[in-house]
Amino acid sequence: MVKRIAPLALLLGALAALALPGEAHATPPDTHGFFSRSISLGGAVTADVEDASANYYNPAGLVRSGQLRLSIGYMDVHHFLELNGQRSDVERHGALIVGLVAPVNLGDARFAFGLGLHLPDQRLARTRSAVVDRPRWEMYDTRPGRIYLATNLAFSPVSWLTLGVGITFQAPSELTLDIRGDADAFMPDTQSRLEHQFRGDLTSIRYPQAGLQIRPHEMISIGLAYRGSFELRNTIIALADANITGVGEPIPLDFSLVAITTSMYGPQQASLGFAFDPTSRLHFSVELTWYDWSKHPSLIADQEIILRADPPPGLNIDIPDEITSLEPLPLGLHDTWVPRIGVEVGLVETDAVQVDGRLGYVYENSPFPAQTGILNFVDNDKHTFSLGFGLTLSDLRPTLPGTLRFDVHGIYSYLPARDHVKTSTVDPVGDYRSAGHLAGGGAALEIAFE
Repeated sequence: MVKRIAPLALLLGALAALALPGEAHATPPDTHGFFSRSISLGGAVTADVEDASANYYNPAGLVRSGQLRLSIGYMDVHHFLELNGQRSDVERHGALIVGLVAPVNLGDARFAFGLGLHLPDQRLARTRSAVVDRPRWEMYDTRPGRIYLATNLAFSPVSWLTLGVGITFQAPSELTLDIRGDADAFMPDTQSRLEHQFRGDLTSIRYPQAGLQIRPHEMISIGLAYRGSFELRNTIIALADANITGVGEPIPLDFSLVAITTSMYGPQQASLGFAFDPTSRLHFSVELTWYDWSKHPSLIADQEIILRADPPPGLNIDIPDEITSLEPLPLGLHDTWVPRIGVEVGLVETDAVQVDGRLGYVYENSPFPAQTGILNFVDNDKHTFSLGFGLTLSDLRPTLPGTLRFDVHGIYSYLPARDHVKTSTVDPVGDYRSAGHLAGGGAALEIAFE
């Protein structure tokens, strides 16, 4: 008899599958950067950034130049990641990037408003359920597939100091699936009458960012930036109120599933940067960023499943009193310190044209420990090398009272091999090795009005 109600069992199984673990990551710019110039300098720009990328790296830089800046760019990154020498299914990431810097002067005080947008080119948001016993690249699988939107305000009380604050927006969701009607145990395809309704509700959360820049000397700049933590907790509710027919008296069946999953997480972080310009054509920058990964919540859903059925006497159907639910498991992440280095050299400089060459390097040590237990959230250390060029056109009057800048960049990331040796000899996954690399590039166009 149990086999004959398999269609309904499959339906309930599909409902349960909605609550499998989701992803928990930081924002897309944390993974691949924001605008070409800053990416090509390894992101080591907190001390002196002043273009639209300040909307992410340090909002204090928005008021630095006093120019109205409009920027648009595009980036594309491909993942070549492997587990035991086999290519992992991690899709490419492409995104359109838009930025605005709008200065305002009120008497002797200088203000600036900024807006930054990172818009993925494949979908507005992406999530994919994780299976605990299936290894997956947790930091790259769906992390970049999110919209990033930030608004900022900067202020310069004195010539050597700029301050900035801002808010970044993210959208958690609540999804509800209702199923009602009759399911025939013997002829489910022709006699069942089931209706379903799917409802979704997107809300908005906000988290802060702030920064300052100090210029004690015309050749030296110091920057400090802070971004708060955030957690998107998506709620999935699945309800089934159906009758099993075809076995005599209808059997009422009530199924409910409530799963609260962390679908995205960003740790609080703080960056301290220094920039040094020994000449007008040479620029050095170094930076150190702290990421508070140790407070990362579990990736396993907090889930409750209730199944109730009232079969008539004499019908041999075993209904369990309760269904095992998932329980959050600690990930054991640790805080990380990420160093960044950037160099910019003026290759050509005339009254009308300026060409700059840029190099950057970033070392990111993974916050995830080796996956020796039942979890399989894979991550490796990463060395990222970047290269970029910028072309600035200045003599554009009367067509344009300002400058036009074209930036291009390329990146290559190397992830050294890492062994994950299971403590249990009967682990269903077994030992494996993770390794790989990333490659990508992008371009940006900026118009700066005098």
